[in-house]
Amino acid sequence: MPQIEIENVVTLKSVEYAHTRAVTEQQRNNLAFAQIGMRAAINRDAKLLTVLDKATEIMIQAEESQRKNEIAFSDEFAKRRYTTETQLWREAYRMVDEGKAKDVPHLQWIYAAAAFLCGYQL
Repeated sequence: MPQIEIENVVTLKSVEYAHTRAVTEQQRNNLAFAQIGMRAAINRDAKLLTVLDKATEIMIQAEESQRKNEIAFSDEFAKRRYTTETQLWREAYRMVDEGKAKDVPHLQWIYAAAAFLCGYQL
């Protein structure tokens, strides 16, 4: 499988910026912004999938780092819970990967944020 190149480096800071940008566009009711991500998600765009995967992993690492002590002393490590945003990004990845993005339009703003990270937004 060929390596997918991502124009922008996916970091915690860039993911936070893209997520904030998507929220801003949602508040502006800028559906054109969301549609770019939705099209990429429905088409199971490989670059979008890569960004969703990397972004989710970065978010999980950040959360685990912040809760290091809590996790270290927890008897039930497997029962840890992630923030809503992290869970939604994980779900967005899963839906695109399974080809079900069209069935969950409420994730369109996460798809838009990921498309922004891919460089698909103007």
